[in-house]
Amino acid sequence: MIPSNYMRIMTLEESMAEKRKPKQVRDMLKNVKYEQLRASLVLNTGSRPSTLMRFLQDNTAYLLSTWLHPRLSATCISYKDLHWDMRHNNIVPVASINRIVTINIVRNLPPPKEKARITARRVHMAIATKLSSQEFLLSNVHTVTCTAADQNTWKFVRNSGSWFNPKMICRIESSDANVGLLIEACCVYKNEETLDLVEVSVGWTFLPLFQTNGTPVPNKTQSLPLYGGLPFEAGVDVDENWPLRKTFGRPSKPQISISLSSISRFKEQVISRLPSTILTSTLNVKTIGLFRREIAETLLKENDISLNGVSFNPTISLMLQMSDQPVLMDLFKRVFTERTKELRRADKNDPKFMKKFLEDVLKSTIWPLLTGNVPQLAHDPVTTVEINDRVTLANTVAAQGALEVFSKEGPHAPFQLSEITYVPIYRQYFLNL
Repeated sequence: MIPSNYMRIMTLEESMAEKRKPKQVRDMLKNVKYEQLRASLVLNTGSRPSTLMRFLQDNTAYLLSTWLHPRLSATCISYKDLHWDMRHNNIVPVASINRIVTINIVRNLPPPKEKARITARRVHMAIATKLSSQEFLLSNVHTVTCTAADQNTWKFVRNSGSWFNPKMICRIESSDANVGLLIEACCVYKNEETLDLVEVSVGWTFLPLFQTNGTPVPNKTQSLPLYGGLPFEAGVDVDENWPLRKTFGRPSKPQISISLSSISRFKEQVISRLPSTILTSTLNVKTIGLFRREIAETLLKENDISLNGVSFNPTISLMLQMSDQPVLMDLFKRVFTERTKELRRADKNDPKFMKKFLEDVLKSTIWPLLTGNVPQLAHDPVTTVEINDRVTLANTVAAQGALEVFSKEGPHAPFQLSEITYVPIYRQYFLNL
């Protein structure tokens, strides 16, 4: 059966409408895998290629690891958001606006087509500024995977691992009324003909974080409508062919429920030492705090940098590499917490001992997973089964150790010096804002 839109000549009105689309829209739609999936008639009319996933795949500037780097000041001779307090032997807190963002549920979405095969459902988020018809990203892109779904409802479970945890910490410097969260609900489809995985946006919305006078939006739970098309488009429904459901006589449009809350004073002392702008799971706060202290001691306290601008520090290098893989972040947190409980109180209070202890945990647990012949969770569409396989592997490593899991006879990648080095100026051009 030939699809109805195959080899169809575009009318004059459609041709003019295509030309009137912003350049960003035309560029986003140039996706061969998406066009092949669209031709199979399994997508809703408002579905488009995922915008935030495209940013992740095309530019490393939107990875979490990039935003963990300290930002250079305007003079480029010091750091803007990283300072060391010699008196208290700790990082100087960075002033920023902190909010807790929680995804509760996605409801009233059109059910998938009969022939559609959905392998995963995810929500991508990023801090952005809304100017005219464009959204400019101001942070890394964060992803939350749905844990359960029926025909038109997505559910999320808290504290179930940073890959699935819908509770996030949002730190932002700006208080502009145009600043908010760009949210994109996506489905990973599997093309039965080509066997390709294609991530498609089935709805997007924008959550303002500040009022017109610059004050933060009050803490509350609100339901935001989901729109079809790309974030650059306007007036596109999620699905033109799907009739709206009636609830108490009112049409129920596709929407996402999100809660905004404040941070307790105790937790704020820890979070204030994180980068000034970041969007990540609340489960990653302690791990990122360890990284920030390590990088502050290296760059500001010890000044452990060679003449060619390279620091031979496996702790910083490994933590940056694992920060883009939520499963490894959870694995490190679990192993580090369990082994810390076995230490003496005197060792816990010894900074030099804990510095060496942190490095040993990373080398014995994370390094083999990064350098061995283990499939990585790249920033491409992945299935829920693949995610669960990585979680199972991480649990095995946590219980038995990486050296026991991977045999000496197994294939391994050759050693590279970049695995244990850190270049401070690397990626600074992205963050010199």
